Amino acid sequence: MNNLINIQDILIVPVLLLVVYFISTRIRNKNIADKPYYKYFRKGLFIKIFAGLFFAGVYLLYYGGGDTVYYFAGSHSIVGMLSKDFITFFKLIFGNHSLEVYSMFDRTTGWPPYFRDTNAFAVSRFNVPFYILGFGSYLGNTVIMNFILFFGVWRFYKMLIELFPENEKWLAYAVFYVPSVVFWSSGILKDGWTLTAILFSLTNFYNIFIVKRKIFFNILWLLFWSYISFSIRPYMFYATIASGLIWIGFNAVKSIESSFLRTIAMPFILLLLWTAGSVIIVKTGSVAGNRYSSIDAMLETAYIIQDDLKKDYYGGNSFDIGSFEPTIPGILSKMPAAVTAGIFRPFIWEGNGILMLLSGIESLIFMILIVYMLYKVKIIGIIPALLKNPFILSMFVLAVTFAFSVGLTTANFGALVRYAIPVKILLAVVIAQIIFETQKTSVNNNFTEKI
Repeated sequence: MNNLINIQDILIVPVLLLVVYFISTRIRNKNIADKPYYKYFRKGLFIKIFAGLFFAGVYLLYYGGGDTVYYFAGSHSIVGMLSKDFITFFKLIFGNHSLEVYSMFDRTTGWPPYFRDTNAFAVSRFNVPFYILGFGSYLGNTVIMNFILFFGVWRFYKMLIELFPENEKWLAYAVFYVPSVVFWSSGILKDGWTLTAILFSLTNFYNIFIVKRKIFFNILWLLFWSYISFSIRPYMFYATIASGLIWIGFNAVKSIESSFLRTIAMPFILLLLWTAGSVIIVKTGSVAGNRYSSIDAMLETAYIIQDDLKKDYYGGNSFDIGSFEPTIPGILSKMPAAVTAGIFRPFIWEGNGILMLLSGIESLIFMILIVYMLYKVKIIGIIPALLKNPFILSMFVLAVTFAFSVGLTTANFGALVRYAIPVKILLAVVIAQIIFETQKTSVNNNFTEKI
């Protein structure tokens, strides 16, 4: 396990890339005549795959390892169990963390590094099929993983095109080309799984509740990806469900033609959404552990995590938004600083190393785009622009929620840029669509005036 790039990778990776190229070309060519936006399919896929290979090179050759190696080692040990004890292998795949199961590991299988951490070990469990299809090669695993997980990103993009068919170009940039999103979601880490789970879940919400298409099939997919998200980062599961409920609620309100009835219905719909969200937290909290069993427990968890990440042993790559009490007023008092950190930090002058410097440049670009968006909608027009479409509103709420959660509970820039990738892709979609709509309205107004 010490030498993860060897002659096996040199032989396997080109073959896998060739197979992926032919499959993706076939998919693109089959659909592009009726759906011109498929011109982005192969481009987006190979950007993601090569970002994954670049990520592997950076972490293995420059940093000398990291979490990605431990996740891969966990998959290696689980697959090793397949030849030793078939029953135990399936227990591991389905999340059995008993000491009895752990005792089955030995020198022939290796010991999974993150077995005691259920959230981290979930990555090793879910990665097993890609490990096998990648022939036990780290780089082969990376290629196959990105090929499969890309379909979650693509499904999300297809949904966006259904919602906003005239804006395929800028939405493609938002979904496929944001550097930090592509880089951090392409390595063997938690981040690729959680981002795919979020995007897949949103498309499932759309198909089940908005267009009511293949409902049973999409319910199964929603349950599957909710399980993935819940297993790795439970707070992302809760935030995604909340945004889905907001989307459903505001879509229901907007569908009511009478403004009087909309006003009457709004508080009842909000109450129903709040009740549904509370039930989900109560019913799933015990499964996620005591940290998520109630609102108070979540607040206490946020306080403990943030306090721990400020310790000296995290080195000079940390930042501090200030201390807070684990209460609702205490948490909310940090909302401006936390949201700012989740969206805009590290600032360009805070970059410590090339990756952080690049993240700082990207954050600066996001800041410029947001200022430009506010300029285009005249600042006071931002609320009407968000309320105009329930999906854009829910994506904005989800992005801000993630930014708040990440900024509040993360005091290390290395973790911040990884955890914030859902913020970047969702915010990029919101910015791209609002600017597009504003420019479209401006062009139409100018055309009308000329007539």
